[in-house]
Amino acid sequence: MSLAGKVCVVTGSSRGIGRACAEALSSQGARLALCASQSEPVLPAGSEGYAARCDVSESRSVAAFLLETEQRLGPIELLVINAGVLERAPLQELTEGQWDHALDVNLKGAFLCARGVWAGMLARGRGRIIAIGSISGTLGTAHASAYNASKWGLTGFMKSIAEEGRAAGIFCATVLPGSVDTEMLKGTPYPAQMTAEEVARVVTFLADEAPFAMTGSAVEVFG
Repeated sequence: MSLAGKVCVVTGSSRGIGRACAEALSSQGARLALCASQSEPVLPAGSEGYAARCDVSESRSVAAFLLETEQRLGPIELLVINAGVLERAPLQELTEGQWDHALDVNLKGAFLCARGVWAGMLARGRGRIIAIGSISGTLGTAHASAYNASKWGLTGFMKSIAEEGRAAGIFCATVLPGSVDTEMLKGTPYPAQMTAEEVARVVTFLADEAPFAMTGSAVEVFG
């Protein structure tokens, strides 16, 4: 799937991995639809596209953003599910609100966004969905139970929809980075192991060059 001229959605694209993905996809000629919850992302210089605020945990917000994207740019060929939050606290101090926030954004948001593009991809018999998970979706981390639970769930969700989309030509995969040099990481005790741009290179590979045989993959990027 050549990315030139293709409509590519990236959620949580105002900074960090999402921003790096937007830059990388733009460099391949993609037409971008970018969103973030706190502020409207800025399109990379020279790129064509649409940017808006969107709360991925709210079904109406997601539906409105995706509809506006298709009306402005056309059918969505690639969805990069990147929007995510980190809630850190010992279990006895973790509040129900913190738990719900992590699961709503990181897991429910993935469901809402994937469901929002699914019918169109089914009808066209093609499309790719790439989710940004975490190496924390394969192991346990103290004081991050909500975050880890959401990322374990995300991997399972992506593997499941990969099976649903296999016969229809819809490719799904998850990227599992280790500690990435982002603002989110600064709230943890872990040192950076890689840059957001390195993760974006993996996303671009999965979006463009990866063979369909890799659908359902959970690709560890744990340098």
